[in-house]
Amino acid sequence: MIALKERRESDNRMETKKIMATFAVLMIALSVLGVVYAHWSDLIRINGTVDMGSLTFGFTSIIMCEDGKMVDGQIVKPEPKPVGDVKCELGESEIDPHSGKTVYKKLWITLTNAYPEYVAQCTYTLDNGGTIPLDVTLYCVPLEPVDGLTYRWEDTNGDGHPETIVGFVDTNGNGERDADEPAVINIWFEPWFGGQIDPCNSKQDTIIIHIKEPAEECHTYRFEITIHAEQWN
Repeated sequence: MIALKERRESDNRMETKKIMATFAVLMIALSVLGVVYAHWSDLIRINGTVDMGSLTFGFTSIIMCEDGKMVDGQIVKPEPKPVGDVKCELGESEIDPHSGKTVYKKLWITLTNAYPEYVAQCTYTLDNGGTIPLDVTLYCVPLEPVDGLTYRWEDTNGDGHPETIVGFVDTNGNGERDADEPAVINIWFEPWFGGQIDPCNSKQDTIIIHIKEPAEECHTYRFEITIHAEQWN
């Protein structure tokens, strides 16, 4: 009888251990699955939407396009009658996707029948057609010679700041204009504009192209000036 009683007690202890082990395994499994017995939970969410703005920079209008002649440092109309001709056109339109405004990426200035001391002027508007402010930061000229001319910014008035784009024949091949390399074309802006343009706003500027005495007869000169703008910070 004693042996039978001890066996039953042993079986009961074994059964109890099995139940406890099963419970422990179940709790571990529930923990792994992210469920805690008798524990409530809830959650909330943060959702965001970011609508980006647009930066669209370009020309919008030509206000003035005329020619003249340089006499004693002053631009005057050719006398007794006009000889040369200048034409100003806008091209390569672009529509801002947010504002719907149209700007133009190219300004073409064509001088016909030009001669030494001939001057062409074009007044235009630089426009911010986008939705964020922009800064006009840089005016760049070609790095390589174009139609025999090398273009560089130079300080022609001696104030220490380069303000004139000079086109010259780089006979020495060093990329800099030496004393024996006279200018063929001078280009400058009045006023030179650099700075901020707010959305739906524009700035007026004038480019002046002066053909110098060393210009060759029956020759075509080309140039491209790139105006850079970046987002306002």
